[in-house]
Amino acid sequence: MFASFRVWVCIIAYNSSLVKAEEAPKSFADLLDPKWKGKIVKAHPSYSGTIMTATYQMQRDLGWSFYEKLAQQNVMQVQSSADPPKRLALGERAGDGGRQRVQHLPVQGDRQRVEPVYATEGSPLIVGPTGMFKAAPNPNAAKLFCSFSFSPEAQQLIIDVGGLRSMHPQTKEKPGRTPFKDIKTMKDDPVAVEKMSEQIKSRYTKLFRV
Repeated sequence: MFASFRVWVCIIAYNSSLVKAEEAPKSFADLLDPKWKGKIVKAHPSYSGTIMTATYQMQRDLGWSFYEKLAQQNVMQVQSSADPPKRLALGERAGDGGRQRVQHLPVQGDRQRVEPVYATEGSPLIVGPTGMFKAAPNPNAAKLFCSFSFSPEAQQLIIDVGGLRSMHPQTKEKPGRTPFKDIKTMKDDPVAVEKMSEQIKSRYTKLFRV
């Protein structure tokens, strides 16, 4: 048993206390502008499966030349895909080079706000699966959990608490967030990601020297 039930959209983000909306990047290409040098934070594909998937899609659609140029921007590299928006909120960097769940980041009471941008080239899409082991010791319980995962209640939780996206027709999107149908996305390809993961890690590490 194997099915998909949650979706991530990797996006650009910026600290609105440091960057005016009209000056914020609108595309991944904008991040290559010299004005962003030393101001970008990004997670590393060697540590994050989400970022690995996003890196695969971006090198496929934008080419490695994009990363070659981005590597010249003195990018702050972090491990977890959850770290970049936190760095932005702290004001340690002004922009994020590709991340998701920005609107899940607690900003109430913060003096700095993190705003999302959906790149004009398209945003990397990561589809998260759920399933059960073939030799699961409690298969009936596993089936019940999988069934619950697809219920309106569980799907609403991944939106409200997880900050993710759901395709369930009975769920409601977070107020003020761009509807998924209005976002241009790249194509997910988990088979290709698995096949190319070591190659991507090696090349990325060599480019960014981390």
